[in-house]
Amino acid sequence: MDDGNSTEATGVASTMATQPAASGNEWVYGIEVTLGIVGTVGNVFVCLIILRAKFLHNMTNYLILNLAVADMSASVSLIFNVFLVETAIVQAPSGVAAGEIYCRFYGNLYFFWVCVTASVFNLIVVTLERFYAIVYPLHYPRYFTPKRVALLVALTWVGAFAQEFFALLINSYNSVTRTCDYGFPNLASQIAVGLFVFLSSYFCPLCVMIWAYYKIMRNLSMSARNLMNQQTEDPAYALLRARKKVVHVLFTVVMAFLVLWTPNQVVYLFENFKVELIPVHHIVYSIFRMMAFSNSVINPIIYAFKYKQFRKGFRVLMCGRCMTNNVGAGQTELSNT
Repeated sequence: MDDGNSTEATGVASTMATQPAASGNEWVYGIEVTLGIVGTVGNVFVCLIILRAKFLHNMTNYLILNLAVADMSASVSLIFNVFLVETAIVQAPSGVAAGEIYCRFYGNLYFFWVCVTASVFNLIVVTLERFYAIVYPLHYPRYFTPKRVALLVALTWVGAFAQEFFALLINSYNSVTRTCDYGFPNLASQIAVGLFVFLSSYFCPLCVMIWAYYKIMRNLSMSARNLMNQQTEDPAYALLRARKKVVHVLFTVVMAFLVLWTPNQVVYLFENFKVELIPVHHIVYSIFRMMAFSNSVINPIIYAFKYKQFRKGFRVLMCGRCMTNNVGAGQTELSNT
């Protein structure tokens, strides 16, 4: 995903040079800090709600918890890394060793892009968990045991760090200018890395998730028709409704990812071929970046408006035991979704 720094942006696994953005972009800095604060607070609440509300303790919500951790980390990094580097509040230190560490791990926003990539990978895991639970329920217990889910969660982070590894190689410290140098050795390597990042962090995950939710929706619709034909208020019908609500929430999260990241990704892909669709300092370019950055902020808002059990969990967090009896009735239903 495009980092919005220069015509040599490097994607979800992207890096950012240390030069401050052009004058007149102060509004961009303000939005970055605002998004960082809102995203951090919102995702902290998601984590606390899931941990506090026992009726939300199921496999799906544990994976949503990991997604919230990734989004929260990205939001924190947006303030304490992206903002500080772009405004040149923090600059490369003197000394080759310190400068190399700074340029390869901080000045290139390495951890920020790791968190963004981990968020994408977590979306895939959440989608596959729902896919097997609904489309292949007989295989679900075998594939999604607590140990295997913990392994999948760990792999999302390991995969994110591994995908970002190239960023450590294309950023270095210039001891003469005391700034960070950025660049690929040649155009072929830039195109190769750009295509890899575009496919692995955006296009392929999006295709997998859309296909999976299509199969899930189709399966739920068929199940609903079968139950309607039976004309019975079977407990399975209540479970089906609960599953549909959770799936609709997660599908909305995926659609938000599609809408917010697509403009940035299209620009980024062409940039790696040295085709400038939008000038770097154009206001539209900055808007596309802010849209992409807001993806880590939007998920808690989606949960709040579309996830009824999440709203109940919020009341539990705020009121403590006073809500226990009110939400107890929904415990069994949600734990099986």
